[in-house]
Amino acid sequence: MAAADEELSALQRKKNLSNIVERLQLEKRDNGIFCSYCDSSVPAIKCCLHCEAFVCSKHLRMHSKSEKHILVDPTIQLGERKCSVHDEVFKYYCYEDYTCICVSCWVSEEHRGHWVELLNEASAKKKKNLKSLLGKMSSEREDTEREVQRLQEQRREVREKAAGETKQVTAMFRGIRDQLEALEKKVLSEISRQKEELSLKLLDLIQQMEIKKAELSKKIHHIAEVCNMTDPLSVLQEWESDGADFCGDEWEDNESDDIVVPAVKHLDVNVTLFTGLVEIVTSVQGCWFPGQEATDMLLDINTASSQLSLSDDWRSLSHSCTDQCYPQSPEEFQYPQALSTNTFTPGRHYWDVEGSESGSWKVGVAYFSVEREGVLSWIGENNKSWCLYKWDNKYSVMYDRKETKLPHVPSCRKIRITLDHEARRLSFYELSEPIRPLHSFTADFTEPLHAAFWVGWDAWVRIIS
Repeated sequence: MAAADEELSALQRKKNLSNIVERLQLEKRDNGIFCSYCDSSVPAIKCCLHCEAFVCSKHLRMHSKSEKHILVDPTIQLGERKCSVHDEVFKYYCYEDYTCICVSCWVSEEHRGHWVELLNEASAKKKKNLKSLLGKMSSEREDTEREVQRLQEQRREVREKAAGETKQVTAMFRGIRDQLEALEKKVLSEISRQKEELSLKLLDLIQQMEIKKAELSKKIHHIAEVCNMTDPLSVLQEWESDGADFCGDEWEDNESDDIVVPAVKHLDVNVTLFTGLVEIVTSVQGCWFPGQEATDMLLDINTASSQLSLSDDWRSLSHSCTDQCYPQSPEEFQYPQALSTNTFTPGRHYWDVEGSESGSWKVGVAYFSVEREGVLSWIGENNKSWCLYKWDNKYSVMYDRKETKLPHVPSCRKIRITLDHEARRLSFYELSEPIRPLHSFTADFTEPLHAAFWVGWDAWVRIIS
């Protein structure tokens, strides 16, 4: 009797499921799923796995609240929630076989003794594990996002660095081409000068030889006439009268030993060409140190004169008409100048500065032991400092009270200063387009060097490295 009831119950469930599928196929609109008990097409909000029916909000309130009536979100794939072997709703999860099973599966030989849990419990554990995994993945995603931002920032820096290097290299080669063109003109001019000089010397020698040739021709003609005379007395008388000019067998060409003929090999511009090429290579090496960053520096307030006004970032200085009342220091200069805080270690360094268009200013290097008072304390006015001096729209370089005026007219307010200890060279460049070499000092730097600055009335200088 019980077996018949179970069979009848199974047939009823299959019939209900068939009815649901048939009704869904007839009444389904787009992706909508409708209540199994309503006559009209009312959207379903839940699906009862026990009844295998879809219910709307109205019939949900009237539906059985028994634990057997498991409610889930509506779906037309009800077969996925039932055991294909026993045609029963899944209620358990087998951890050993990683599959959902029904009650009949649990008591069968296939899953007997396995670790199983109710779906709700297994689902709760799964959610807990997934939440833990979600937290880890979220943290990893944040780390990955930060890494992406870091890499993007590096990529941006690479683009900016490449753009800067491209601009610098382009300017460098433009400057090289300009210098090569200037050197070409200089060498060609030297060739023309030497050609004219040698040509004039050779022309003068030719004229001398022509004169000598004419004189010799005249004497030869006269001697030939004497030789053709038949009267012995006439020959002797003629010889006696011209004896001083004609020495007979004793004639010697003494004048030929005094003539120095310039050789064509004297036309030589190798020195000019080689010197010019060396200067170009030296200027390129001194102006640009590949891969090296500019030396960072600040002004030393302890050395700053009270006639200077320093910016808050200690990178700018300007002439001040009022006493700035800095803390007194034995390192302070009497006149409006200052040194950098840092010294330059052995190696290669460069830094860029910008000076005012008006007024006069000096930039360069100095030993820290330079005098602090008197005219000899000014940079460039002693043997402990070297500088570029900008004044009255002109450039000069100064060292040990010796001033050398440069032919360059300032075309840019930005200056690059390079220091190469190994090459014993201090160089100044104007950061124009292209970069223009101004002057290089060669010296044995016997003490640690500081960057040095001096500003005159209505002038300012800023470190822009």
